[in-house]
Amino acid sequence: MSSSDEAAFFKVLIVGDGAVGKTSICTHITTQEFFADYHLTVGCDFFIKRLYVNNISVTLQIFDIGGQDHFARMRSAFADGAKGIFLAFDVTRRDSFYSLENWINSIKDELDPKAPKVLIATKTDLKVEAEVWKDDIDNMEGISIDAYFDTSSLTGDGVPEAFETMARLLLARYKPEEYSKAAQQIKFVEGFYRV
Repeated sequence: MSSSDEAAFFKVLIVGDGAVGKTSICTHITTQEFFADYHLTVGCDFFIKRLYVNNISVTLQIFDIGGQDHFARMRSAFADGAKGIFLAFDVTRRDSFYSLENWINSIKDELDPKAPKVLIATKTDLKVEAEVWKDDIDNMEGISIDAYFDTSSLTGDGVPEAFETMARLLLARYKPEEYSKAAQQIKFVEGFYRV
């Protein structure tokens, strides 16, 4: 298989409190659209995003896990086998930032120890209402992160860069034999799926 024919498939999670914008970020990366209406994620939705990184077709199966507490019992089942995780918080809700450590603790047993963690601040187009600042992120304790992005699903700022960085981190951490076999067996069309 030449490098231009290489394919990789990874299951990744996006987690964070309810209404922080996880589904909007996933919708933007897969459709380049923004929907202002809020719809509660019941359990889990998943999205498929295909990117090309260094001539490798990388397919991310993104599990968007519902953030409300009454879905907590289902989280570990959806997290099982994940190779990467996006930790999302809303810059206008300080509590959503502080709850990220609880999110990691609730699924850490199901995450691969090599799983990259990418922190994404959502709704950064609302900076005038921000309650979380760069200093808070720089002084964050309890979670080691591999990358950080300010994002806005409304404007699209930072969204493609966050997903491309995740793909690059995954390719760097996992060997081709760990990701290419799964990629050959999976045939999904890019977009949104409801579980």
